[in-house]
Amino acid sequence: MGNNKCLQQLDMYRIQDMNRNDIAELSSAIHRHPSLVNVAFNDCFTIGWAGDEMLHSLLRTDNDLKLERLSMPENNLRGSHSLLNVCSLLSDFLATNPRLKELNLYDNSFDESDAVLIANALRSNTTLRHLYIAENCMGDDVFDVWCRALYDESSLNSVADSNHHCYIDTDYLMH
Repeated sequence: MGNNKCLQQLDMYRIQDMNRNDIAELSSAIHRHPSLVNVAFNDCFTIGWAGDEMLHSLLRTDNDLKLERLSMPENNLRGSHSLLNVCSLLSDFLATNPRLKELNLYDNSFDESDAVLIANALRSNTTLRHLYIAENCMGDDVFDVWCRALYDESSLNSVADSNHHCYIDTDYLMH
């Protein structure tokens, strides 16, 4: 993979039985690759810890991640309920304004507390343009959380600080 300088997209579908060493090696290769900007792991991590481990490994804080699109639908990500607390890590990552423009977390196991963490990060993030987070375990109260992240009208300063550019697809906000 590292020798192919033209590779810009990597799509993996139902790759099962990845162990921690496989995840670490793949994540390292993604980080080192000079032109890879779009990565998708579709239904790859059915073991609860594996998806969390991959997301944790990808979002490490060494700032060399060149991804513009990351898609991890149906991977049993457990958000704040995982040992790695991937939602807190994801929130911290998004708050740094990485290159990431699209993030797909469709059909994982994120809940209301995870939505709050992600929404708070979106308030300061100006690079993410599309977040797809439908089919997670989020209740009706989350609608207001997403709205405030995009447009908080509680004061003039909060209106200016709101993320007006990110489109959020949820169970409640659809096209």
